[in-house]
Amino acid sequence: MSTAPEHEVLLSDGLLTPQDVAVYRQFLEVSPDADEAAERLGIPPARCAESIGRLTDRGLLSPDGPYRHEALSPGLAALALTASAHVQVHELMRRIDSTRRELGPLGALYESHRRRELEGTGTELLTDGAAVRHRFAELSAQVRRSVLTVHPTLGSPETLRAARELDRDLLARGVRYRTVLPHTARRQREALHHMTLLGGLGARVRTAAVVPGRLILLDEETAVVPAGAGGAAVLHDPTAVAFLTVIFDHIWEHAEPVGADGPGGPGGAAGHVFEDVEAAVLRHLARGRSDDFIARKLGISTRTMRRYLAGLCEKLGVETRFQLGVAAERLGLLGDPREQDRDA
Repeated sequence: MSTAPEHEVLLSDGLLTPQDVAVYRQFLEVSPDADEAAERLGIPPARCAESIGRLTDRGLLSPDGPYRHEALSPGLAALALTASAHVQVHELMRRIDSTRRELGPLGALYESHRRRELEGTGTELLTDGAAVRHRFAELSAQVRRSVLTVHPTLGSPETLRAARELDRDLLARGVRYRTVLPHTARRQREALHHMTLLGGLGARVRTAAVVPGRLILLDEETAVVPAGAGGAAVLHDPTAVAFLTVIFDHIWEHAEPVGADGPGGPGGAAGHVFEDVEAAVLRHLARGRSDDFIARKLGISTRTMRRYLAGLCEKLGVETRFQLGVAAERLGLLGDPREQDRDA
């Protein structure tokens, strides 16, 4: 958007030209005589007359006669030129205020209806962590048959201890409990302790290389999913809950059990799952993902992610990320492209 030079005066139907401004200045400061103004400015009298006509039309010169004019106040000229516009603006503002007063009460009616519609879909929206914890405690107390959970990351030790109290109560009531955590939880002392305790209480615990997002299913009738920063949505709609149950079953079938063949157990399961983590790292690298992105997806710290990266470089005898990608491709370590799509 350009800015008009200081000597250009913006009007409703255009700009005064530099010549018009010069003619106005002559009448204001030197002489009210048109011929003298033209001579001093060095312009033909006809062109000077054109400027006089434009200035007169705008109320900047008095229409005293064909040759003599008096320069008038631009402020008064502007008021005269915009008087009708001010009336129109006043009328528009009056109509805007009137419309708002007329339709305003309907806004509350509409919002109330929308809230009832939302309630009809079976969705509750919880906007902060305290509301989520309170509602989840209420829902947990009502569970009768099963709990299915997927957690891409685990909270602080304090959070895990509080969660175990709820889990202990559920399992003591005979509720079937299945949970999926990231493979990397097997190398986190507090997370490993949490998984071991859950297994000892009767829960079935598995881990996966890639956990796509947080999901909690209660009695396969209610689902809790993230919604915004720190919030959650509680879904009761049967179609949505059934679909999310199918997703959980898919994640569960591709996860590795934690238990006898779990961390430190027989069968080499621990080594196998960490090969899965390394494969997931390679697939993300092949897609150009950053270290921070990969760490978030795998539920680990960026420092841990870089340790995996260093270990992979050492295993494959390379020094750079680019060389690592080339070596992984050459050795067929990136797997099926469909696996890459799932990681994304």
